[in-house]
Amino acid sequence: MITLAPRHPLVWAAPRPLWQGATSPGLAPVILRFASDAFMEQLIAVLEHDPARLAEYVALPEKWSVPMGTPMDATDLVPLPGPMKASRRAARLKIAPQLPAEAATPLKLYQPAHQRYYIACATLACAIPGLPDRRLAGGEEQLGMVIRRLLPARAGDTAGPLVEYAFVSDASGSRWQRVSEGGGDAVLAPGEEQLPVFPLAHADSGPQRRALWGGLIPVARREAYLGAPMTRVAQRLVEGQLAALGPARPASPRRSTLARSSEFRMDVIEPWKAMIRSALAAADDIRNDATATDSQRQTRVREANLRLQMQAWLVLTDMARVLEDHLAPVAAAITSDSKAGLTGYREKLYDFLSGDLSSPDATALARGLRPAGGLTDARPYRASIAAALRELTQKEIDSLEAATTFYQGTAGGAWPGFHSLLAGIGSDGGASAASIRALGPFRFVTGLGDADREELLVPPSTVSSDPPNTGFDLNDLERLATLFGRCLTPEVESSARPMPYAQQLAQTMADTVNDKGLFCLRFVHLNEDCGPLHPPTLSAPSASFELAGFFDAEAPARPLRISLPLDASPAGLRKHARGTAFVLSDMLCGQVQRAKALGLIDLIRQVLPWPLHKDIDIGDGGGCKDGRNVDIGMICSLSIPIITICALILLMIIVSLLDFIFRWLPWFVMCFPVPGLKAKGGNP
Repeated sequence: MITLAPRHPLVWAAPRPLWQGATSPGLAPVILRFASDAFMEQLIAVLEHDPARLAEYVALPEKWSVPMGTPMDATDLVPLPGPMKASRRAARLKIAPQLPAEAATPLKLYQPAHQRYYIACATLACAIPGLPDRRLAGGEEQLGMVIRRLLPARAGDTAGPLVEYAFVSDASGSRWQRVSEGGGDAVLAPGEEQLPVFPLAHADSGPQRRALWGGLIPVARREAYLGAPMTRVAQRLVEGQLAALGPARPASPRRSTLARSSEFRMDVIEPWKAMIRSALAAADDIRNDATATDSQRQTRVREANLRLQMQAWLVLTDMARVLEDHLAPVAAAITSDSKAGLTGYREKLYDFLSGDLSSPDATALARGLRPAGGLTDARPYRASIAAALRELTQKEIDSLEAATTFYQGTAGGAWPGFHSLLAGIGSDGGASAASIRALGPFRFVTGLGDADREELLVPPSTVSSDPPNTGFDLNDLERLATLFGRCLTPEVESSARPMPYAQQLAQTMADTVNDKGLFCLRFVHLNEDCGPLHPPTLSAPSASFELAGFFDAEAPARPLRISLPLDASPAGLRKHARGTAFVLSDMLCGQVQRAKALGLIDLIRQVLPWPLHKDIDIGDGGGCKDGRNVDIGMICSLSIPIITICALILLMIIVSLLDFIFRWLPWFVMCFPVPGLKAKGGNP
């Protein structure tokens, strides 16, 4: 018979230096706040010379306008002989710590960028009279710290109590998973992330030194924490341990249509919407320009349509790829110009893509691509999306991807051999004001039929507002995206791109609507050799807290000094070394050279409406070439001190321009005079 030596039960408690004067030691970890980059040196010095002063560092609610205050640096700067140092330490240890009163407002933790650091501290003791320190017996014993998120047990239950969710990371990613269902939250979840902790020695009234444990709270991970999805179904640790003992079996992959639908929306629908808005705005601007002649209006219509045509070719390229990858039967039907074999939603999608624009609209768009006074078209116009997709060859797709210039509307060349605007400006060729209007196949999504439009109505949270004075509902493109999703069959979406992070975050935010973003933490003792009969020992939860964002309005400001060049005269600025190199490709070089010829007023007038609008001629968008017509790039050498002056002046200009929107100028900057700070011969 083997007799095992008894082991004392364990307990986590507040840091031992805070026990003095208390009727019983607190069981919850304590969060310490430091407002210096030398926070570890401060903590070690406090524990070495005056542990009772640890109470001065207990975190309390603060904001930049009402600071918490910073305790004096406890580091002893004057070296003392050993007996004197021991006598002073003994006198300090007799002083009971003055713990702060419990705050009425929530605790908010700020980031290192705000010059704030937070260390959670706790004592691991044996649960016997006197609570002696527990010393780790070997490598099988592990200590850590877990961050818990406080959320309702059910989605949308704002009145119910908050329960703890563990931050779990596995092959499927990171998520918040409910810790327990009715069994208490002082348990470890399978796969829960444990943050590292470190030992901290401190002085005590006896001859030996005591130990406590501390862990740095990763406030800077706020966005990762708040952006992680959640699972409201709990899993016990023993279930996870038993699953780990069995053969490795991959989890059943999730069957869905969401990733493929998102790919269609991101690559086709959203760029299409942007083109529609651009065409609507340009048509209104050109039509309302009463000072322009018909010839001038036609020139502007053509320039806008050439830009939109190049964008339409690229969107059509993406549409062809998405259909080929995820709706091969529809893509094959378009190629063969026959919908034989298509039924249901796929037939409806084919019918929409194959539907021709009305002859007047197609003619107006074709004429909108002509130069002023032109009577012929550079390329034939395709009145349906399916016809354009059929004519888009792989060679033309490769040419589009390799293009280094803008489409100029000339016949021939490497551009696709047809015109087909997903959104453009129609004209009668003479560009009379009455004939100018935004047109395109987007106007005929309504051809799905009233019953289909009602069925494919998307939730109001995802629709867009109607463009003014168009008679077209931009939500129809949302219906088209929904129709594409209905054509798909649920499957493992291994061939689709992962969903955009913004979409995943939107779902997470919808699951946590009205959530205050509260967290707590617990310390963990884990003995791997004990198994399910002796589960991990977790501390009581700490005080709940929020994690401040990087741009939190209440956050303390880290003091920063940015020195601009003092001598801003030509004589002074020419002395700065141009040690920063900008590498420009031939294409970017050409764009920079064109931008250098423009003034700020030119850029502003380009985006202003009539009558202040002025178009900018940017040519064909080609790159830089030398005298032998060889493509060349450039490496430009600049001076960082001069760049800082430019950045400051541009900042002042942009802030002043945008003041008419934000009304922020009265609170933008505050300056203080510095006597004697001169450019020539002044202070550095």
